[in-house]
Amino acid sequence: MELKDARHQTGLWVAARHPSGLLYGVIITGAVMSASAGHETSAQRIVATTVFVLGVYFLADVYVRVFAHQFREGRDSIGHRFAAAASHESGVLLGGVPALGTFAVSIALGVSPSTATDIALWVTVVVLGAIAYLAARYAGSTVREALIESALAGLLGILMVVSKSLLH
Repeated sequence: MELKDARHQTGLWVAARHPSGLLYGVIITGAVMSASAGHETSAQRIVATTVFVLGVYFLADVYVRVFAHQFREGRDSIGHRFAAAASHESGVLLGGVPALGTFAVSIALGVSPSTATDIALWVTVVVLGAIAYLAARYAGSTVREALIESALAGLLGILMVVSKSLLH
């Protein structure tokens, strides 16, 4: 498979998974980890806090979608609306996987919770940049334009890295 085909297939995969929800999941996970990971904070507390906030955000999105659906689409059963909303918003949960997975692997390798958070936040920078690059190239931008968009998106992740240092 050519690189262009692989990029297109990856773009289709991301597009089918509610990319804005995916990005919200990446951003929320990074922000909560940044805010909750002090030098004395346990790994369990960081994960529990992050999963809780990510879960509440996901449920809030589902709730809003379930009830807003009636204004947009008319009457459907609540079961149908809930299933459709949960499926659509699952990208929010998927967005948390890179940082939480990186954190878990780092902890399993014996890294301190604070350092594991730093590593997870740098992965967040890379994920934000990679998604921006992929989206720009998928939309037909030049490599140069895509790299600029990627760098700008990565700045949001860098803000999380910096805020962890400032908060703790």
